[in-house]
Amino acid sequence: MTDSRQSSVLQALLSVDSKPQRDIPIRRLGVDFRIQALDGKTIHRIQEQCTHYTGKGGKREKVLDEEQFGALVIQRACLVPDWTAKELIDKYGTATEAILELLLAGEIAKLSSEILEISGFGDDEEDVKN
Repeated sequence: MTDSRQSSVLQALLSVDSKPQRDIPIRRLGVDFRIQALDGKTIHRIQEQCTHYTGKGGKREKVLDEEQFGALVIQRACLVPDWTAKELIDKYGTATEAILELLLAGEIAKLSSEILEISGFGDDEEDVKN
């Protein structure tokens, strides 16, 4: 790598915003949610939390609870709204339950997809889920 190229790459790495943020409009509610990128360690922990096994022996398979995965990704990545707000917890019990109760399936899919995209996974969500 040439010195100028090395310098350019190094400068890009040093000036990068490690947690990109984005506003996502939720048309049904008439508001924008503010999301931020998640690091790989956080996404991996959420995957582990949402994975269970079915079958026995050679037929044992990992199964990802996609609804739970989407809700937890949203809970961790949303800056606005704060899903741990006392009012939501008092009414729904947990942040995850509030997300699953208040957002439609398509809204959960849209938000989690946007979060994975700004976290560096682009459109290939399957890489995260496998």
